[in-house]
Amino acid sequence: MSALVTPDEMRAAEAAAVAAGRPEPDLMHEAASLIADWLDTHISAPPQRQRVAFAFVGPGNNGGDALVALSLLVERGWIAHAHYLGRTQPGALPVSTDLLSQVKTVDLTALDHADIILDGVYGVGGRAKLPTDIAGAFRNAYDRRVLRGTPLIAIDVPSGVDPGTGEADEDAFTADVTLCLGLPKIGLVREPAASHVGELVMLDIGIPQPAFMHERPTLISEPFVRRALPVRRASAHKHQTGTILVIGGAPTYYGAPRLTAESAARAGAGLICVAIPSPIAPVVAAQVPELVLLPLDDSPQQSVRQVVEWITQRDGKIDACVIGPGLGQSSRATVLLEGLLGDASDGLLTHTRGDQRCRIVLDADALNWIAKRGEFPRSIQPGTAVLTPHVGELSRLTGKPPSDLLRDPIQSARDAAARFEQAVIFKTGFAVVADPGGAVAVAPRAAPELATAGTGDVLAGLVGGLIAQGLELFTASQVAVYVGSHAGRRARSVRGIHGVLARDVIDEIPSVMHRLSSAVTIRDQDGIVREEM
Repeated sequence: MSALVTPDEMRAAEAAAVAAGRPEPDLMHEAASLIADWLDTHISAPPQRQRVAFAFVGPGNNGGDALVALSLLVERGWIAHAHYLGRTQPGALPVSTDLLSQVKTVDLTALDHADIILDGVYGVGGRAKLPTDIAGAFRNAYDRRVLRGTPLIAIDVPSGVDPGTGEADEDAFTADVTLCLGLPKIGLVREPAASHVGELVMLDIGIPQPAFMHERPTLISEPFVRRALPVRRASAHKHQTGTILVIGGAPTYYGAPRLTAESAARAGAGLICVAIPSPIAPVVAAQVPELVLLPLDDSPQQSVRQVVEWITQRDGKIDACVIGPGLGQSSRATVLLEGLLGDASDGLLTHTRGDQRCRIVLDADALNWIAKRGEFPRSIQPGTAVLTPHVGELSRLTGKPPSDLLRDPIQSARDAAARFEQAVIFKTGFAVVADPGGAVAVAPRAAPELATAGTGDVLAGLVGGLIAQGLELFTASQVAVYVGSHAGRRARSVRGIHGVLARDVIDEIPSVMHRLSSAVTIRDQDGIVREEM
């Protein structure tokens, strides 16, 4: 996990590394080597043709990183083009002069031949104001992105954004990927800068994590997620891999609980029961036959009794409960929720096991119910629930305007977690996960393809499915955000940013979790290739 830092903190960390014996040229060469390695691995070109890298090269260390990376790409068989912006000479750089001499200085017409366009103009010292010539050059680059699909990669920080505040010039470099050097900068996960960052990819150049890391928000990393994923024993059966109760649905919202339940199943939960109004039960049963159905009576009081009876029949052995997807805000929903979770209720939590093994995900209309009642239910003990609000729901819960919440999403999520004494997932841009103890983690990429109906229900199911398999609330929330984001990315690669549906994301969850679970390829005795753990 990498701490999100301010530009001043990043400079201090670099200075500490130099003082500890890492010369600045070594840091630059290490950064450039990692950039070149990443590009050489991830960027392809048509067969039988050399790959072409184009870089905007600025006056400072960021420009030096770009030039050294281009030189190392030449060594790997690339053609390298540099377009100087505010720089006239390469200067003294930690790379051989022979390689550097093969980096051609070009004008903007060379953009037409590029397989990749790099932004190496401004680094950690960048500001949210671009000179006219640089703004025009970036517009040219983005035009190639639109017309030719040429990937745009920022080195450390997209030029034209302030890495401390998150402010951004309207013509700031808009990257598909930002290759962060050392530590991620906190301004990059705030709008409007966040819309220029793309995916944050960390390149470890040997800068030690700061001593204050435990006080700072961190970026959710793939190694953390890999280690956190549930491990299933060889002798496992469905009752040992998590039982979930999903309570939601209404005649006009029958898809929401179905999406939540299927997402939980794809996350690995063993048994999922869906408590939904009886008129919509046949539809859900036809769509996902693996679910257990609990058709609820029209009477909310009777529905409460049905839920309690189902829990009692299982001796209270429920590992997670997701409440709210598609429930609606009718009087029936209000009475149902009050009966299940209200302060004077004899509902859900009274009949689950006394050790609070049943932990709760509060989503959608469960959050709206809490906002209307004006106080958090006392029946839900501190540290036993995850709240999953989008900005409108968090605004209703806290009474703060959306604009104030979005100005600093990290602090907004932290404040909400402390106020309600529960884990919070704030679904906005780079999604933020906050623990009531003050810890905060941020998704490594924004996911605009998830801006479609039902993806919040999918996330709620992911969280519930991971909690049911034994993950702690804060850990499960981080893993769910990471897996959901990357499932969205896989769906986007097939459907496009405008065409992704919630069920497309569910379809990709197993592939993402399979990759993260470190499957290996082996051959059996008949020579058949299989993937095993």
